[in-house]
Amino acid sequence: MYEEKEPVKKVKKEKEKKENKFFQKKPLKEKKVKEVKSQPEKKETSKEKKGGVKILSFRADYVSVLIRFGIFLIFAFIVIFIVTKVRNSGNSNTFAENMEKMKEVAYVYYKVPSHRPLSVDEEVVMTLKDMEDASLIKEVKDKDGNVCSKEYSYASLIKNTNEKYELIVYLSCNGESQTATYDVQFDDSSSDSASTSTLLYEQKRTVEVTEQYSCPDGYYHAGRYCISPNNTEVTSATPKYKVTPERNTAARYKASGYEYEYVDPIVVTNEASYKCPSGYTLEGKLCVKEGTVKYRNTTTYSCPNGGTPSGSRCLFTTNANYSDEKAYCKRGTLINNHSCYVTKEYSVRCVTGKKDSTINACYTTYSANEELSDWLFDGKVTYSENYDIDRLETDRRTYEIDEYLDNGKIRYNRYIRKYVKSCDDGDELKGSTCRHYDEAYEQRYCSGSDYHLSSDESECYTYEDARYKDTNGTYSCPDGYRKRGSGSNTTCYKYESATKNVAQTPYCSSGYDLTSKGKCLKTTEATLVEENIEYTCPDGYTKRGNGENTSCYKKTTTDSYYYCTNQDATLEGTRCIIPEKTTFLSYSCPSGYDLSGNQCIKTNVTDRILATENEYPTSSEETIWSKEKELEGWTWTGNTKEAE
Repeated sequence: MYEEKEPVKKVKKEKEKKENKFFQKKPLKEKKVKEVKSQPEKKETSKEKKGGVKILSFRADYVSVLIRFGIFLIFAFIVIFIVTKVRNSGNSNTFAENMEKMKEVAYVYYKVPSHRPLSVDEEVVMTLKDMEDASLIKEVKDKDGNVCSKEYSYASLIKNTNEKYELIVYLSCNGESQTATYDVQFDDSSSDSASTSTLLYEQKRTVEVTEQYSCPDGYYHAGRYCISPNNTEVTSATPKYKVTPERNTAARYKASGYEYEYVDPIVVTNEASYKCPSGYTLEGKLCVKEGTVKYRNTTTYSCPNGGTPSGSRCLFTTNANYSDEKAYCKRGTLINNHSCYVTKEYSVRCVTGKKDSTINACYTTYSANEELSDWLFDGKVTYSENYDIDRLETDRRTYEIDEYLDNGKIRYNRYIRKYVKSCDDGDELKGSTCRHYDEAYEQRYCSGSDYHLSSDESECYTYEDARYKDTNGTYSCPDGYRKRGSGSNTTCYKYESATKNVAQTPYCSSGYDLTSKGKCLKTTEATLVEENIEYTCPDGYTKRGNGENTSCYKKTTTDSYYYCTNQDATLEGTRCIIPEKTTFLSYSCPSGYDLSGNQCIKTNVTDRILATENEYPTSSEETIWSKEKELEGWTWTGNTKEAE
């Protein structure tokens, strides 16, 4: 139960005048509304009669409309004013009502024994903000809708005796404040003795003092004075605590997304070395780049059966035979002066593939190969000397220094490679298709029953009887030969197909040399690189920046989760439970006493002397008993005790 003492009030008179003035206006407006409403009724009934005929007055109707419109405006204003006032005063109360709310909330909270002061003269304080955060009370507003101060308004409890307490409620709203003090008692008869005892923890802390004073032995130190123990009263100082009730707040939600994971770069110190352009391999002090070996098909013809090579044929010559009687053939070639060897081209049917009628041969097809060409010159480009040319190079584009210019820039020769179509050696390219001719695909035969296929299947032949005629000394050639010249200058000749020999000759692109081992190599001098520090990133990380500003990161996916921003809170599902917290504020002494550590000393002024100021700052240690095992700024000594 609690008993209210005389409250201390500080209310501005101007505020009272303003409120009285406001409430005086409201009935005046209502009175005007009633007067205006009575006028249109009178206007509506005002009519004139002349000769028994009713004549409506136009002027009267016009005034009636204006009066009705005025009534509507006044009524609308009153409705808006009332709605606004009601809306603004939804959570607004007078000082007395708000003080009563705070008193009731504080009394209920302090009914719990563990929430009260433990020792006589001890005080605990709970601010209005603590009450609102712990959902003990809603936001407090004054009657004008102004939010009351959450930090300066409070409810404190002081223990006067073992059973009696003093409850102080202080409220500050919009520059006005009021304090009320109540004597309260709590009925703890329903609680057993075990539940009323509280375990206390001895806490200590080191206090740094920038201006430290010392006193003679036997004197008490109090500020800048040393107090004599004669006629001295010593009592324990009153501790003051700030209590923060347990709070249950909504946890924050972190949606799934991405985050960046950073690691330190790999730092490698490189000694002085030689460096090659991209694509080159360092060999000693030279940079060597291997290119693709290409081949040219070289075709030669040989005559294994004798004769003289002549293009793709072999030329055979012999002497002409002189005769007075000449055997001849109407067609074909005369053999042994009595037979004619007649030939014609064989016919072909294809066992495999397709027939090429233009050359009477069979072939198969396949898709042409697509491969990169050799490096082709693509022009000259110019970049600054500090430009990183390596990042422009790819497997299809490369750069070669052509000239260092006077303006500090470098001119490069740019080379590119293109994809081209090609066939296997000896095959013929037709668009994007390759033709492979092979005699194995052919089945040769001779048309006509008189013709036979030669043993080498090179031609079809038949024999016919030669014809004869008398000549006056003629020159003739053996079978298969043709005659050239006349008379004694007659010679005989024939051509046979030479053996075709195809050889591949290797060669290299421009700028490459063909080595004795059949490789294409381009050689240039390596660049000497002074000692430097190289910064790289581990596998899977992306590099950003250069030199000492290098950072390595990678993007990772994070899961959604709930979390608490308060480090002391415990996450329970989607709520954060912030435990009750008691914080030591300060010591206080009764009037006339001086504070010395955690003691209050009262003495005669004449029994004190000035303290001696030390040359250097010192520190001292102080202790308190706390209900909290972990108290911010303090360290538990390991000692405990129970307080009833």
